[in-house]
Amino acid sequence: MQVKVKAVIEVLIVFSLTLLLIALVSLSPVGRWERQVSNRFFVEYAVMIAFPLLLLVITRRSLASYGLSLRNIPYHLDVMATAFVPVAIGSTFFAFINYRQWSGSLILAGVEVVVLVAVGWLLKHKPTHGDGVLIGVTIPTAFAALVFRATVGNAVSAFVFYVCFLGLGEELLFRGYIQSRLNLAFGRPYQFFGVHWGWGVIIASALFGLMHVLNLGGLAGGRWYLAWWWGFWTFFGGLVFGFVREKTGSIVAPMLLHGLPQAIAYAILGL
Repeated sequence: MQVKVKAVIEVLIVFSLTLLLIALVSLSPVGRWERQVSNRFFVEYAVMIAFPLLLLVITRRSLASYGLSLRNIPYHLDVMATAFVPVAIGSTFFAFINYRQWSGSLILAGVEVVVLVAVGWLLKHKPTHGDGVLIGVTIPTAFAALVFRATVGNAVSAFVFYVCFLGLGEELLFRGYIQSRLNLAFGRPYQFFGVHWGWGVIIASALFGLMHVLNLGGLAGGRWYLAWWWGFWTFFGGLVFGFVREKTGSIVAPMLLHGLPQAIAYAILGL
């Protein structure tokens, strides 16, 4: 019990400090300048990437055991491609449903449950847990340079932001650091479509939802409020990404599934 309590306290501290750092950056002159120039949150998500990664390095933990691995790249891409269709179809509901209301939130929660079952069914015959090579910080760093040199406009900015910053940042924190740390303490005693999982998936998804409830983007824009409806359905979305992380043993496929649908939509729509 002491091990479990210690793990929960640790992830709550990491979660809280990460969001605090993001809020401070967002409210700073740098954050305001960034939104005027790009209308994105590149710096904030760079913090979300850097802070938990720095903690893992300082504490000398195995990055591979925290989901930062991709030894078999074709395997991860195959899992992502297989799961992409239901995830992308689920994302299209945003065009027809007002997710800023409870009615829309309930519908989206149901959609995410269907997506979870569909992804589990599609992946049930795929190999589970590919071992991997460590991923360094060169991925976000390289793409950050690309963004600030890009002259092709908003489409490139949207694509790079949602895949390489939002997708990577949120998956590294929640499915990488938090879910992995809790798995070490709570174990993975249950199965879903043959994939072992435990309380790490549930708690990480709950904190993922809580981050959306706290609505840091609204804080930065001067129109802050608690978005409970947002946190409710994103909890179920977190279960989808958490399942894929358990299936592959890496955050690579969840990162792509998280960021690519948004990147494609925003790039096409020019938002």
